[in-house]
This record gives sequence, structure tokens and C-alpha cells, in this order.
Amino acid sequence: MIKKKLLVLALAAVPLSVAADITQATLYPSHGDLTWQETQTVKQGDGVITINRLPVSLQDQSVRVSLGGVAGAQIQQIEIGRVEQTGYVSEQTQRLRNELTQVLEKLQAQEDAIQAWNQQVTLMTKAAENPHELSATELSDMAAALKQTTMAALAEIRGIRTQMRDDIALKDRLERELSQAQQNARASKKAQIHYRAPAGGNLTITLEFQSNEARWRSEYNAQLSSRVAGQKASDPQSGELTLQHLAVVQQTTGDDWRNVELQLSTANARRGTNMPTLDSWVVSPAQPDFLVRQMKSAAPMLDSSATAEVEADFGASVERQSTFSQSYRLAQPVSVPSGGNGQRLIVAEHTVAVEMAVWTAPAYDPTGYVHATGIFTAEAPIPAGPVQLFRDGQSVGSTYLSEMTNGEELRLGFGVDEAIRVAVVNETERTGEEGIWKSEQVQRRQNRFEITNHHNEAVNLRIFDRMPVSQIDILTVKPLQISEPVERNVDDKKGVLAWNRTVPAGETVSVQSGFEVRVPEGNQLPNL
Repeated sequence: MIKKKLLVLALAAVPLSVAADITQATLYPSHGDLTWQETQTVKQGDGVITINRLPVSLQDQSVRVSLGGVAGAQIQQIEIGRVEQTGYVSEQTQRLRNELTQVLEKLQAQEDAIQAWNQQVTLMTKAAENPHELSATELSDMAAALKQTTMAALAEIRGIRTQMRDDIALKDRLERELSQAQQNARASKKAQIHYRAPAGGNLTITLEFQSNEARWRSEYNAQLSSRVAGQKASDPQSGELTLQHLAVVQQTTGDDWRNVELQLSTANARRGTNMPTLDSWVVSPAQPDFLVRQMKSAAPMLDSSATAEVEADFGASVERQSTFSQSYRLAQPVSVPSGGNGQRLIVAEHTVAVEMAVWTAPAYDPTGYVHATGIFTAEAPIPAGPVQLFRDGQSVGSTYLSEMTNGEELRLGFGVDEAIRVAVVNETERTGEEGIWKSEQVQRRQNRFEITNHHNEAVNLRIFDRMPVSQIDILTVKPLQISEPVERNVDDKKGVLAWNRTVPAGETVSVQSGFEVRVPEGNQLPNL
């Protein structure tokens, strides 16, 4: 008897059907953890809650469901299914259809008006073709009336067509948006949650799942101030770099997010979870080059550090931080429309004290470029991303920022310095054969670099050049006149030279750089 009552109660349970609206989202560079939460009034016993309009990109194995509000409520079964677009039409699709219908009706009315005016012109033309027996005066009056009426009709037609241009453009836009909305809503998923409640009450259902149609990435604005508070005009070295960290949030789930609590994490699932397996490296004379290239191509995979950092309250607060990754929550709920364009949110600013200098490599590009160099300090790394560059409030271009971690040197170029003039004076350029007992092919090149500062203040210079580097015994390279002091093998690159100089306002600095290359008779000099 008891079993029969339970069976009747289960059969009488009315399935609750609700549309899924995202309330919380934790976004990663590779995917998003999305949360839907709803409170429903339920009765005692068994029941089913159906959640519709879940994104088709929902990963079934990631679904997690929890119940609250009714003590002892239990989940009995969770079913995830795919729903093809049959009867369901999203709010966005319906709105676009209604707007498109209104525009089409308006365009049809305008076409009808044009047709009516064209009909009038046609009737007037036919009347002019059959004047019957009219006097000259009557013909003249009729011609004037026909002309006036026809011109008025044609003017009306032109006016209507002018009005139609905006409506036609609106129609085309609505058709594109409707096509995109229908494509996004062509299929969806639903979740059916079977539960048992020991008592009636307000049951809170929390559904969490992952989707690869929601993610975020980092972008930056780098603002270089060449003058900071308290700096003397005679001190050209110091500046201040403000690195603004932007989160570009993007979701294409097919439904707009409204007032979503947003959290961003820097853990990147695309990098995998384990170091690649290293097998035995067996080589033979025909294979080493190939295997070396293979190992080099695998090297980036060995770096498994995740990135991020935020140090100031710019609409985001740090939620959780470790040596490897970080997550932070936006201070206010945000709305993120579904679509291809990302929404940019400011999450942090970093201020870096920098030394400024004009860099130039005269032998290859007689241009001076402003560079800022400083030490980046932060409690956790920041991700790589594109950077928009601004120098004293002016846009100077863009570049790409590599991942940065605490204590690393930050180097950014900020465009051409038009007040620096660079000249190359070729003092020696000789190629020929030398030697009495043993003939050799010799090439000598000696350059002088002259850099003039047209600023009203002193400027730091970093001048670069390079010497040939020989990898075979028969080719010898030796320096000629090299100005001192000089830094050799810059950044561990053989043959790269650098000079650091300070040029007073209106003055010129010179450095010399030269080399000699020799090969035995019967060998060809390299093409330098």
C-alpha cells in the first residue's frame, strides 16, 4: 500500500521547466566555468526540473549539480540532452524578426507609394499623347499642367527613395543579425534533474558546467611619461611607465549574459597538465640535425608556468593567488553580449620606474628609437599579450609583450625620436688580395657613426653594431678601430657591440666600428 502511494506521488509530480540564465562565470584563457542558479517552489516527493537553452558547447562530463534550501533534498539522476531548433526561438531572434517585419512593411508601403506616383506619371503621359482637338492655348495649358504634375510626382519618388536608403540598410543589418542569431540558436542542450524532496519548500538548484565558447585574454596599454614629478631637466635617464592590464572577455554561447558575477583566472588548460615524455635519443650520422630540430620544437612545451598578476583595485579584486596562477573577481556584475567582439575591462595597473634611451643601429637603420627599460615587480606573473603604446599621451604604435614575472627586465620600444639625427661615415671600404709569400683575400670596413641631439636637453644613447663571426678555421675576423668603452657580445649574441653614451643638447657624439676578414687564396670572401 505504501509503495502504491509513492508510485502515485511520483507520477503526479509535475516537471518544472525553466530557461537557463547564467548568473556566475569563471573564465580561463581556454574555456569558461559557467553557473546557472534558480529557486523553485517544490512539493514533497519526487520531481523533475528541466533546464532549457543551455549552450550546445556545454561539456557533458563537466556538469555538476547541487541542491539547497530544502533539508535532505537529494539528486537521483541527471540527464543531458541535445535539442535541435524546432519550436524554441530565443528572445533575441524574436526581437530581430519583429523589427525586420516592421522594416519590410515600411519598405513595402514606400514601394507602393512609388508605384502610385509612377502610375500618375504614366496617365499624364498617355493624356498628352491624345490631345484630341484642342486649341493652341489649351494645349499650352495642358503641357504646363503635365510638366508641373510630372515633376512633382518625380520629386515625390526621389524623396521616397532617399528615405528608403536608411531603411534598406537597416533591413540588411537585421537580416545579418537574424542569420547569426538563428545559427547560434540552431541547437541547444537541456538538463533534466530528477530529485527527491522530503518536504516541500523553496528548492535552489545550482548547475555548473564548462564551455569552450567563453574565455578571456590579456591586452595592455603602455603609457610612457618622459617626465616625472621632481625630475630635473638635466637628468635624462628616468621616466615612468604605466602598464594597464585589460581583460578582453568574449562569449559566443548564443545568449547574452546580464548582470553576471565575473571571475577571471590565468590557469591555462591549453598547456596541458604534464611534461611531455622524453624517450631515448638515438642518433646516427644521418639523423642528428633532424632530432635536434625535433627537440627544439618540443622545448616550449616544457614551460608549464601559468601567468597573471594584479596589484591595484581597478574594478577587480584578487580572489586567489599562488606562485603559478591567479584569479580575481570583478567588483560589479557585468553584462556580456554573445558575439565575436570582446568586451574590454580594466583589471590592474602596474607602475614601473624606467630608464629611457634612444637606441640605434646606424649601419642597418639610421633611425633613433625611444626605448624604456625597467624592472617589473609583481607577486605573480602576467600573461603575454598585445600592447598599445603611448608616449607622453601620443599613440606610437603597438607591439607584443611576452610573459613577465617578478624581477624580470621589461623592455619596450616607443617609436622614432625625430630629434635624433644619425649619420654613417664610411672611412674605409677595401677588398682585394694581399701577401707576398702567401696570398690572401682581404676585406676591410671602417665606419664612424655620428649621432646629433637636437633636443633641448641631454639624451641617453645606446648605439649598436655587429662584427662578422667566423665558424670555420680558414676564415679569420679581427676588429679594427673600436671605440671604447664598448659592450661586447650583447645579450649573449656573438659579435654584437653596444656603446652607451650621453649626448648633451645640440651636440654630436661619434663612435667607430670596423673589422677585417681574411680567407686563403682560392677561397671566396663572404658577401658582407
